[in-house]
Amino acid sequence: MCGSAALGGGEIRGSYLVAADGGHSTVRRLLDVPFPGQERRMTAVVADLSPASRSEAVPTRPAYFSQYMRGGGGCYAILHPIGPELYRLLFGKASGDGPGREVPVSPDEVREALHAVYGPETEPGELRAASRFGDAARQVERYREGRVLFAGDAARIHMPIGGQGVNLGIQDAMNLGWKLAGTIRGWAPAALLDSHHEERHPAAARVLRHTRAQRMLMNVAGDEEIGAVRELMTELLRLPDTHRYISGMMSGLDLQYPGVGPRLIDVDLTTEDGPTRASRLPHSGHGLLLSLDGRPRQVGDRSDRVEHVMAEPVEDAAAVEGAGALLIRPDRYLAWTGTDDTPLDTALTRWFG
Repeated sequence: MCGSAALGGGEIRGSYLVAADGGHSTVRRLLDVPFPGQERRMTAVVADLSPASRSEAVPTRPAYFSQYMRGGGGCYAILHPIGPELYRLLFGKASGDGPGREVPVSPDEVREALHAVYGPETEPGELRAASRFGDAARQVERYREGRVLFAGDAARIHMPIGGQGVNLGIQDAMNLGWKLAGTIRGWAPAALLDSHHEERHPAAARVLRHTRAQRMLMNVAGDEEIGAVRELMTELLRLPDTHRYISGMMSGLDLQYPGVGPRLIDVDLTTEDGPTRASRLPHSGHGLLLSLDGRPRQVGDRSDRVEHVMAEPVEDAAAVEGAGALLIRPDRYLAWTGTDDTPLDTALTRWFG
């Protein structure tokens, strides 16, 4: 934000502010930024524990996550092994009722859930960590409000299933960092900073949609139709194509922005400095022009923000086969390939000024 802000009795001045201050964002509240979406309808608990004793219902080996779902005594639970004598337990009331996130999780509450779903023979031992979560799904309408930009949980909240919030936050930062740096240094095209919203808002909206779908599938107290849908999804996920699609969606690695190529798949290369991998070129936060056909190319007066590397793909480099050259953004998405109709200089100007 243009101006200054007090911090620890001092003052920080800046031209821009990145609001990455969590789901209860103070910046979002002070700016009165709308945060529309779905209210919380349920709460649940996630806990890591070492059981003192186990019934036969407790799984002892890794399996499909859907196979861990159980219900009983008005509760549902997922208990799955994550390490030697260490389990992760997710549980809640079938009705969806429960205390708010600010209420600490007690050992007695964990014991009651284990008894209800896995029988009185299952006793918790050491409770290493426990917290509550809900299924609210909200997202700011714009990821940019003047000189304030939103990223991470400050931009959206959703049910924490599959670690997707971590992926979203990291990719928000990767998307925004180089664009903001270019804007501050004065070389970024006028529209570059706005593309943070254009690219990241739809990515988070997709996660909100499929976390809501996952929440529905997790509901063991639902009617028989929900159970039938869950069984069908379990069968579909055993198909390689479906498995690949869902894993790409949940990881965010299948994401492709409008007008931009896919994320570069890491490949082995040989450069004048010897063998390397594409992921190691470069680590400076710059863009990368990778010439793969032996033809040197020019980046003009952009050498301070785009590095040019001559390289030769080694075997099994199908991801770059026939490309000739690749222009790679700092967040590893392909901005241009040698097979595009668009001239290289046009792509360089669009992304690097």
